[in-house]
Amino acid sequence: MGLRKKKDSLSTERTKITLGLRKKPMLMQSDNIINSVRKSSFKGNFRPINQPAPINRINPIKMPKTQGKLEVNIKITQLPNFVENIKNGWRRVYVNADGYLVQIKIRPKAWNKLLQANEEYSDWIATITGKIGARIKNGFELLEPAIQVYKNNKPTKN
Repeated sequence: MGLRKKKDSLSTERTKITLGLRKKPMLMQSDNIINSVRKSSFKGNFRPINQPAPINRINPIKMPKTQGKLEVNIKITQLPNFVENIKNGWRRVYVNADGYLVQIKIRPKAWNKLLQANEEYSDWIATITGKIGARIKNGFELLEPAIQVYKNNKPTKN
């Protein structure tokens, strides 16, 4: 199958084999060298290097016992323009919040609330609150979203 053996100029115990069209040399060692390596015991000759003990750094900030809850509030004044329908009336909505792309899965009841506010009020504000979820490209997913819709009452100047 196109095997050619060449003698290595450095020693007679090693031979180079060129396989087929690849022409990549592969070194093969004779059985005498392999057996001599197997017989020699490295465990007796092994000495660990004396190294200084690693420095234990003390963390200056201790974990507080007071528990908190991290939530994100997003305010929108118009219906999102990028909406995907998911199964059973759920919607996947993408919102741009200060340069972060936020993916929100909205229940049908909450989506109807947004549609109703858009029809009834000329000026409205919706607050979407939830937990930070999985990271997506240029943003994150909002988990457990809660939506509240308000009519925006601007005070009139007299």
